Amino acid sequence: MRLTLVAAVAQDRTLGSGGRIPWHIPGDQARFRDLTWGRPVLMGRKTWESLPAKPLPGRENVVLSRDSSFAPRGARLAHSLEEALGPYAEQEGDVFVIGGADLFAQTLPLAARLVLTEVPGRFGGDAVFPPIPADFEIVSRQEHPGPPPCAVVVLERPAPRVLFRGRRR
Repeated sequence: MRLTLVAAVAQDRTLGSGGRIPWHIPGDQARFRDLTWGRPVLMGRKTWESLPAKPLPGRENVVLSRDSSFAPRGARLAHSLEEALGPYAEQEGDVFVIGGADLFAQTLPLAARLVLTEVPGRFGGDAVFPPIPADFEIVSRQEHPGPPPCAVVVLERPAPRVLFRGRRR
């Protein structure tokens, strides 16, 4: 398994504000769908609740929540990261973390790859992406003229990350 974080991030690291994404980039939604199609997507409860249609079609939806009474219809519920990721530990391919901010902060130390849509502007949002560790290297950057203009940047760690019980990505 390779843990990949996918996010659209503004210059000030804003992911969202008031439970909403403060920009609209039509092509980015199609890129996200194509990237994650057929693979597991892991999200926090607030991200799940913000989805306009649930579950995301064509993907195994996994929702991480500490609330034992929460029951996301059409998704697998996990109460810990190990419970969420454990079933994929020995599998090939990506597991995608798709938000929110708390889950990104929790999984960034374990991530092997980041796929970030860089959005121009500063939005002062209340949900922000954590600082990117120095051991990530840019492996590709693709500019998109928009509107609005953006860039899709892929970053990878050169060394595999140990996830659980000595397993590697």
